[in-house]
Amino acid sequence: MKNRKKKYTGRRLGLLLIVAIVVISIVVFFQNNKHLVVVSVVEEIDDYNYHLNSNSTRIYKKYYKELEEELKNNKIDEENYAKLISKLFIIDYYTLDNKVTNKDIGGVDFIHSSLKDKFIDDSINTVYKYVKSNLYNDRKQKLPEVTDVSIKSIENIKYNNKDLKDDRAFKVICEVSYVKDYDYPKEIILGIMHEDNKLVIMEIW
Repeated sequence: MKNRKKKYTGRRLGLLLIVAIVVISIVVFFQNNKHLVVVSVVEEIDDYNYHLNSNSTRIYKKYYKELEEELKNNKIDEENYAKLISKLFIIDYYTLDNKVTNKDIGGVDFIHSSLKDKFIDDSINTVYKYVKSNLYNDRKQKLPEVTDVSIKSIENIKYNNKDLKDDRAFKVICEVSYVKDYDYPKEIILGIMHEDNKLVIMEIW
């Protein structure tokens, strides 16, 4: 009888120990992950593959909505379209403060499809090279945030470079403002051309 009680008590203690380990593991897991930064897509413009992310800045959201409205028109104003993607690209690319890691490259939606891989690789080794990880929302590093982009000029150009050609391309000169000056570019020149049904960036001068 005593042996049975001992066995029962031993099993009960073993079960309680297992439950305790599981509970502690769950608590530790959620404590370690409660500050994990997760970026998600909250909106997408159909047929254009433009995305609005959960960490997009206020000024990016503003121009994204303007782009969305422009692309709904039966006859799109291509000059305005080119201006808007210039602004959106620069805001997303040079706002590093909201990026989670140095591989979280902004502005990729607006790059010519044949140039995206090289653009990402080059960015990781240049502009984004020293961006520290912020996976747990604990980064202390000071990084730039674009407050606005103004268009200084826009003109039609003929573009002919290897496999990329467009007689109706655009050259857009942009002026960039930041929350704080960390010596990032304040004037950026973009080359924009047609690819299928949309305008894309093929040069950054």
